[in-house]
Amino acid sequence: MNRLTKASVTALVCAAACTGTLVSTATPSVAATADTCGGAISDYTGHASTDAAFTGTATDGATSRQFSITPQTHDSALVKTELVTGSNDTYAIANFSLGVNSLGRGIVYFAMFGGTGNSTDIACATGTRVTRITGQLRVSDADRPLEFDISRS
Repeated sequence: MNRLTKASVTALVCAAACTGTLVSTATPSVAATADTCGGAISDYTGHASTDAAFTGTATDGATSRQFSITPQTHDSALVKTELVTGSNDTYAIANFSLGVNSLGRGIVYFAMFGGTGNSTDIACATGTRVTRITGQLRVSDADRPLEFDISRS
């Protein structure tokens, strides 16, 4: 994908994000518990400053791709989701939605270039700062959902 195409796609996704539009697999009905692992937006993106990116892989069992979620600013749901396919990397910049699981822990729903994703589990090394996210991606160039596992120090 050339730079002009990336810029155009990013502008379109950002335009959707700036108007509050987010394609997600589900709409969370309740907010996560703020003092629980992943219960606040800042647990993913940082509170006093922008936190480090989550990096790792997404796989369909046969093929593994690099995948990352990079916070764009602290205390904001704006993230860059990037999935590498061969020599092309595709990304979207949009707001994620924060939901809650049965334990009160956060679940994130986010837009992807050509699809959507959601967490199935999160982990916090200490406190509420999220250090690992696992989940599924549904993208147009894959026949079935991709399982992802991303982390940060």
